[in-house]
Amino acid sequence: MTTTLAASSSSATTALERAIARTLDAFIRRSARGGGSDATMSSSGQSKSLKGGFKGVFLGKSRSVVRLTGKDGKKLLQGLLTNDVDLLLEDDDNNTNTMYAAMLTPKGRIVTDVFLTRGRSDDGGRRNNDEILIDSCQRAKETLLTQIVRRKLRSDVSVEDASEELSVRVMPPSFDTDYADSGGRGNVLLPADPRWFGLGRRGIVFDATKKTEEDAELDEKVYANWRHANGVPEGSLELGERFPAESRLTHLHAVSFTKGCYVGQEPTARAEFQGEVRKGVVPVVFDENKEVKINGIVISKKDGKEIGKVVASRGGGVGLALVRFAKVENVSEGVSIETVDESGDGGEKEEKAFTECEFGTPNWWSHHWNSRD
Repeated sequence: MTTTLAASSSSATTALERAIARTLDAFIRRSARGGGSDATMSSSGQSKSLKGGFKGVFLGKSRSVVRLTGKDGKKLLQGLLTNDVDLLLEDDDNNTNTMYAAMLTPKGRIVTDVFLTRGRSDDGGRRNNDEILIDSCQRAKETLLTQIVRRKLRSDVSVEDASEELSVRVMPPSFDTDYADSGGRGNVLLPADPRWFGLGRRGIVFDATKKTEEDAELDEKVYANWRHANGVPEGSLELGERFPAESRLTHLHAVSFTKGCYVGQEPTARAEFQGEVRKGVVPVVFDENKEVKINGIVISKKDGKEIGKVVASRGGGVGLALVRFAKVENVSEGVSIETVDESGDGGEKEEKAFTECEFGTPNWWSHHWNSRD
């Protein structure tokens, strides 16, 4: 059940629940508009043509697609990413064909997150395990490419930026879409988001559709608001060089604790089994008419002390904040979040502006903020 801290409302519906419902409605409405009629799917493993136009939201500004080919691609990614790539490539028709993972620094801090997709099937219906498509953060794409090239040496691996022909699409949960299989095998959907099924569906598609800058920006905003209301950070800016547990990547199925060695494994395992999660990213809800300041502070209304900082927000009354759990749990008189100054004074000693806000725990979390369960 969704709960909020520092909330005084006696109604059955919390501010966070209302924000989730509001952002989901916007996500559904935006997805229903569709895209181009020439789109075809690759993420299901078959070449798919779309009947009646493509439904979904396009993430072309924030995400890019990298294609990795060669028989040694799995081995290379296994030593670079936090999840067990072997599970992605099992020849099991019932196994998921997408996976969420992260690339870390040697000290265990997040560089970026990635989504892996199994290669397309051949004409006989078999998976092409020598091809892996990587849905990567646009800002961290060059870093990812550099790390792959640096590690491939004489391995049978080729890597290329495939963003010109492939794009990332997302759809709301339980969104009814009609994909036509050109091979006559029936209709398919984009696979469920590997982080949490409640986020909806996500995949990589062949798509020549070109959106205007305004449409592309609106797609990004609608989806970001939906993620933020559900407490899910994405991309190098929002993940912010934190440890996986602080961004709940361990709860979002991005980390395997049974696989072999990978960059940053030791501090990640130590934090999971020996450490305590003292701070983390949480959803924050505030006045829809206010614009919060990125990297601005969150304070207790009782004593004005800082309890966290704003990580991300695209407006719409929702965002993400990095907070210290002990301080949040002790808040009894509410919290406020720093907003963008609209006075235009620009004075060096001007007072910071704040608006009331509430934190919440999304449905996919443990009921304990600092729990590793």
